[in-house]
Amino acid sequence: MKRPSLFIVLLIGLSLSAGVALAETVYVQAKTVKLRAGKTSLDSVVANLKFGEPLEVLRKDGTWLEVQTGTGAKGWIFAGKTTATKPAGSDDDDLARLGKSFRRTEAGDVTAAAGARGLDKASEGYANRAGITQRDRDAVDRMAAYRMSDQEVDDFLKEGRLGEYAK
Repeated sequence: MKRPSLFIVLLIGLSLSAGVALAETVYVQAKTVKLRAGKTSLDSVVANLKFGEPLEVLRKDGTWLEVQTGTGAKGWIFAGKTTATKPAGSDDDDLARLGKSFRRTEAGDVTAAAGARGLDKASEGYANRAGITQRDRDAVDRMAAYRMSDQEVDDFLKEGRLGEYAK
């Protein structure tokens, strides 16, 4: 009699541990994302999510995921706005925290552009050794200076029926 009861206990234990192992965590990979009550961009917003925020996947339906946040909010998110791996630079990323502690402030546009153009000695040396032309350095400057708002990106996706707006 002891063997069947031990077997049942082991079977239940394995079932429970398998359920825990099946729980999937994804991370927000966009700057800002809206968690919605349903699976369309027209459904009401349940919560605003931030970059790198972990989400527990409750179920999948096509290109949408039903998720739960760390605070318990449940809703739907377009799968293309998530990643299976924790993005570098998220608020709780160790490397990002370490970098911020050394820097104390964010790099400004001038500092970032100067590095891209090779105005500091290390970058200039690399650009020269790698054969990066001035034309290419200027192109990088133009790209680094270009800014799009989240609303402009959202409008582009809607107009092109891309991402969560695809039918």
